[in-house]
Amino acid sequence: MPLPESVVEFLQKPYLAMLGTLSPAGWPQVTPVWFLYEDGHILINTSKGRAKLRNIELNPRVSLAIVDKEDANRYVQILGKVVRFDREHGARDIDRLSMRYRGHPHRYRPDDGPENRVTLFVKPIRTHSEGFR
Repeated sequence: MPLPESVVEFLQKPYLAMLGTLSPAGWPQVTPVWFLYEDGHILINTSKGRAKLRNIELNPRVSLAIVDKEDANRYVQILGKVVRFDREHGARDIDRLSMRYRGHPHRYRPDDGPENRVTLFVKPIRTHSEGFR
C-alpha cells in the first residue's frame, strides 16, 4: 500500500517510533525504536534475544505510532507486517540508524555485538494520521 506523500515526508524526520507487538500470552508489548522509511517499508533494527524479536518471530503483525516531537497532535499510526528478517546486514543498518538519530556509528554495549543485529522490514498495511493537511 503506497503511503500518502505527506506521511512519507513526515517519516523522513528522525522521530522515535513506538513499536507494538504481541507476546505469546497475548499481552501487548510496546518498545521505542529508531526507524527508516525506505523502498515502501519501515526498517527497524534489533538484537537477538530481545522480546520484540521473539514476539515478531511468532506473530509478524505489528503497529507503529510516530509522534511529531514539536506537535503531539500530529502523528502517524501504521499497522503492518514484518515481511523480512535480515541477519546479514543488521550491523550495517544499526550504524545507518545511529547516524540518523545520533550522528555517529552505533556503540555496542558489553552484552551486545554486531553479530547479534537483525533488521526487520515492515510492510505497511493500513495507516491513520492526524494533523496533516
